Amino acid sequence: PTGLAASALVLSLALGACAPQADAPPTPSASGAPITVVHGGEGLEAAVAAVLARHLRLHGHAVADEDGVAVEQPAWSAAGGDTVAVVDTLALAVAADPAAALPSPPTPTSTPSSTPAETEADTSADAVPTPSATASTAVPSPTALPVGDPAADAPAAGRVLETLLAEETAAAGTPQDEAPAVLSSSAGVLRLTAVVTQTTAARLELESITDLNGRCESLTAVAPPPLTAAADPDAATALRARLDRLAGCRPETWLADTEDPTAAVVADEAQVALLTGTDPEIDANTLVPLEDDGRVLPEGRLTAVGSAATLDDDAERRIAEVMSALDGDGLRELERLTTGADPLPVAEAAQYWLVDHGLEDAPEDWFVPRGSWF
Repeated sequence: PTGLAASALVLSLALGACAPQADAPPTPSASGAPITVVHGGEGLEAAVAAVLARHLRLHGHAVADEDGVAVEQPAWSAAGGDTVAVVDTLALAVAADPAAALPSPPTPTSTPSSTPAETEADTSADAVPTPSATASTAVPSPTALPVGDPAADAPAAGRVLETLLAEETAAAGTPQDEAPAVLSSSAGVLRLTAVVTQTTAARLELESITDLNGRCESLTAVAPPPLTAAADPDAATALRARLDRLAGCRPETWLADTEDPTAAVVADEAQVALLTGTDPEIDANTLVPLEDDGRVLPEGRLTAVGSAATLDDDAERRIAEVMSALDGDGLRELERLTTGADPLPVAEAAQYWLVDHGLEDAPEDWFVPRGSWF
């Protein structure tokens, strides 16, 4: 199905290139200046910024850059006036307030029979990955799991953003009615999820994250690059403590400097990967997400931040249209278009995504299958 979708997309874009659409004359925002949509350059933020910029422009709003603008400072801090920022509240909460996103679990009351020392594994050619077959013969040494505070849910992650915005507003002395605030958030959540291959799930009888209790000692794990010990020691420590005490999972090693956690688990360089639940590679590689009813791992949303006093009502409405369409499937589709071995440029991905979700008319010569390309 993915191959058919890709073929249809290539044909559609090729045909659509011959039929440009007539755009309405751009209308500046209430302040008279074009709207700038900024992002932090990581994950889906850039793709969503491009979608918002295109959607605003097609509905008559002047936009400074059709692809969105990457900024070096935290994107949320650039919001205000004629600037709208796209913020991943999951990533923000974990980085800005690990204690809120990943609360410290209770001190363990019992000690497992053996707790191997955690090390960071090298991913160079000399590194020898732990084979998952080892785990099939290992005798589980489960630990009594305490009841701890759940990790941040989407509203809690959003409150971290709101707190940062309030502090910035107070420090800058910005009038409250002009202060940047949350305009709209994605309908779907970005949930950090532990995934394994079907083989590992069957061998170890894994369905939920707590089924890893006592099973991880001979396994290798991998986290997204921003959550490695090298990138963010505090967040990595908090994350591993929660896996240890609330799921009983203390991997023998954690892969370091791995840009693609999915590829690592598919290649059996790691047996447990932490991915966003909407990652399209989960379905593409038939990986198994482990249930997390106790919310050992946190979640967030993609959020648009801006000043309602500066933007007109129609601009706010168009932003909300896009964010409402970014449900679980919408997030997955947009990530599929902009990542992987052959990603589309964000401007092309934005057009395709908007057409697919009924927010933009397809050019005359485009082939659009019934329902969706997916």
